[in-house]
Amino acid sequence: MLDPDVYEPLPDDWLIGITDVVSSTAAIRSGHYEDVNYAGASIIAALGNAWGSFDFPFVFRGDGAAFALPANGIMAATSALRDVAGFAKAELHLDLRVGLVTVG
Repeated sequence: MLDPDVYEPLPDDWLIGITDVVSSTAAIRSGHYEDVNYAGASIIAALGNAWGSFDFPFVFRGDGAAFALPANGIMAATSALRDVAGFAKAELHLDLRVGLVTVG
């Protein structure tokens, strides 16, 4: 993990997605730790289902996650991000910031 020689850069047309629960510290302090974690991790499950596999790089950070997909994954990524943000708002009463950009 600490050896930079085992890594290679993503192509410029790949997508980077990110999520973050707004005011997660306040939500955790008010007893909603599990909801914050659930909202943060949901994009990984939703994207894996939309993409049809979990063969993509991702990281979970407690109150959010990040992932990378090739350019042809834009529809799956966009759909999953919208669905998860809507779910977090409607079911968990949390605002989930979402973003999607190309590496380039």
